[in-house]
Amino acid sequence: MVFTGTETLFFLLGIITTLFILGLIKYNKQLKFNALSWALLGTGSFLCIFCIAWSVSAVLEGVPRAASMGMVVFGIPSLLMLLLGRRFAIKKSK
Repeated sequence: MVFTGTETLFFLLGIITTLFILGLIKYNKQLKFNALSWALLGTGSFLCIFCIAWSVSAVLEGVPRAASMGMVVFGIPSLLMLLLGRRFAIKKSK
């Protein structure tokens, strides 16, 4: 059986989501996140996964300009939120 692009996308999104959740749980045990860190890291993780889904689905539909704009509009804020959440978590743990 051969998987189509969309089926492969959803399979990989499941793996990526699981890795994000396990990573957050692991770092929470080390750093003990506060509410602000959880909010930033959760929102950043969601936006990062959404960015991947948006971009890959846009490429599969044949609209590469939408994929690149999705990377800019959703990818950059997700990275900023992940970095800020990490910074607040490390700042709190010191």
